[in-house]
Amino acid sequence: VWFVTGASSGFGRAITEAAAEAGETVVAAVRRPAALAELAEKYPGLIDPVALDVTDPAAAESAIADAVARHGHIDVLVNNAGRTQVGAVEETTDDELRSLFDLHLFAPFTLTRAVLPHMRERGSGAIVMMSSVGGQVVMPGFGVYCATKFGLEAVAEALAAEVAPFGITVMAVEPGAFRTNLFGPGAA
Repeated sequence: VWFVTGASSGFGRAITEAAAEAGETVVAAVRRPAALAELAEKYPGLIDPVALDVTDPAAAESAIADAVARHGHIDVLVNNAGRTQVGAVEETTDDELRSLFDLHLFAPFTLTRAVLPHMRERGSGAIVMMSSVGGQVVMPGFGVYCATKFGLEAVAEALAAEVAPFGITVMAVEPGAFRTNLFGPGAA
């Protein structure tokens, strides 16, 4: 059983479809579940669309609990929901800064904390943090975006060492430029 955030487009959708194609169940967390209607029809019984604003900690914790109640467990958590932020550091408002950290760092942190007790109890699981090459290299105009991804990298690295003794694997995926709708309509 997979729990994938940001499952309606880009990497999240590709991961959701690949898991379903392999016959695995995917709890697909999105802001608008209707965006997954086509995939749910294509893979009946394998895609479980869930409405979730990952930046709402109570909703995130509840979504994990509900998924475990419905499916018995979660084998893989993919913290994928994200967006970009382009602009000079000096011009970034406090609200923009907090919003991006909420999405890229605090939301994965909340979801991870919520799923860990279940994975620890089973003695297995995998947590995937969708980071970016921006979590390794800073680029002008992307300072705030990169800051969130650097933070996510640090959490992933520390967490991997902390949970390995419990049979849980943690990885950070660091894609570079791909043809997703990260910069497209609705990406804000």
